[in-house]
Amino acid sequence: MQNYENFSKKIKTLFIGQDFRYLPTCHSTNEYAFSLLSSEDCFEGTTILTDCQTAGKGQQNSSWEAEPAQNITLSVILYPNFLKAQEQFYLNISVTLAIHDFLSHFVPEVSLLKIKWSNDLLYQNQKICGILIQNLISGEKIQKSVVGIGININQKTFKYPQAVSLSQLTGLMYDLPFLVQKLLENLESRYLQLRSKKFDELRQNYYERLFGFQEWVWFRKQNQTLQGKICGIDSTGRLQIAFSERLQAFQYKEIEFLLERM
Repeated sequence: MQNYENFSKKIKTLFIGQDFRYLPTCHSTNEYAFSLLSSEDCFEGTTILTDCQTAGKGQQNSSWEAEPAQNITLSVILYPNFLKAQEQFYLNISVTLAIHDFLSHFVPEVSLLKIKWSNDLLYQNQKICGILIQNLISGEKIQKSVVGIGININQKTFKYPQAVSLSQLTGLMYDLPFLVQKLLENLESRYLQLRSKKFDELRQNYYERLFGFQEWVWFRKQNQTLQGKICGIDSTGRLQIAFSERLQAFQYKEIEFLLERM
C-alpha cells in the first residue's frame, strides 16, 4: 500500500488532484468516477487512484494488465465544456502530450518515447502507457470527461510481450506518490493550454511526438498487411494514412499497427 496521506497539500496544481481519492482496491477507476458524477457534485480535477484495479479497461473494452501497487492507475474528472463535440480529440492530444511531458523526465532517451494514435505511449515500440477517455456530450458541447490513465512503472514482467515499464527501462524503482504528483501537474499544464484553445500549438506538439509521423509504417487492414505513411490527424481525430498516394482516414480499431514488424 502506497502512502498518499496529505497528497493534495503536496501537489502544486490549481485544481487537478486537489480533491484526491485513494482506493487500495477498485473495480475500475473510470467506473468509480462516473458513479461519483451521478451521485454528487464533483470538483473539476477530482482524481481517483487505486493500487489494485480488478477490471481495468482500455479502448473498446480491451483489458489492461497491471500488478497491484506497482504502477500508476488513476482517473481524473474534467469539465471541458469549452470544447465542441467535434473538437473532442484535442482533449486526447492534451492528455497524451502531458503524459509524454511527464515520462520524458525519466526515460533513458526521449527521442524513443512516442505517442501512438490514438491512446498509447510507446518506448522503442513497446507500450508503457494506455489511456481511456470517456466523454459525456450534451448538445454540441462536451459537458463531462473521465480521463483514465495506466502507466507501467515498477512492474517487472508482463504477459503481453509488447509491454514495458519504466523500471525495466532504467533498472530503478520509483516512489509512486511522487510520480503521481508530477503526472497531475503535467496534466494540468497541458489542460490549461487546451482551455486557452491553443489548438495549432497542441497539434504541432502532437505531430512532433507522434509515432510514425511522415514515415512508412506496417498496418493490418481487414486481414491485409500493408505499408502506409502516416500523414496526420483529421478534424475529428481520425488517423490519415497514405497508401500508394491515396489518402484514407481511419477510426480507432479500423486499422491495426503491426509493431512487431517495425
